[in-house]
Amino acid sequence: MLLHILSWIAIFILSVSYWFQIWKIHVHKEVRDISLTYNILLAIGFGILAFTAYEERSLIFFVKQISTTIPVIIIVFQVIYHRNDNWQDTAVRKCESCSKQIERRWKFCVYCGKETR
Repeated sequence: MLLHILSWIAIFILSVSYWFQIWKIHVHKEVRDISLTYNILLAIGFGILAFTAYEERSLIFFVKQISTTIPVIIIVFQVIYHRNDNWQDTAVRKCESCSKQIERRWKFCVYCGKETR
């Protein structure tokens, strides 16, 4: 019984973690560090496993798959929608070659590939 309750709590925690990511993207409109490919593959995998759970008639597995597939699909759409947005920070550096924003710790520009100084 305890394992069953902990499993439902784990599903809630997993789902909430994705919803926090959705909220972070919504607030900052910054997605340059989020992999679109990774999230698409994650959504496909979760979706396929949701069908597997349905076929196997496993309620807990099915709920887990649905509760993680939906937010990952939302993240995919957020990345597509916000991929050209820039989160403006006055302290952020700009690449001398392409003038796009770059992080202080970057040794190379992620947009043009030129070495930063």
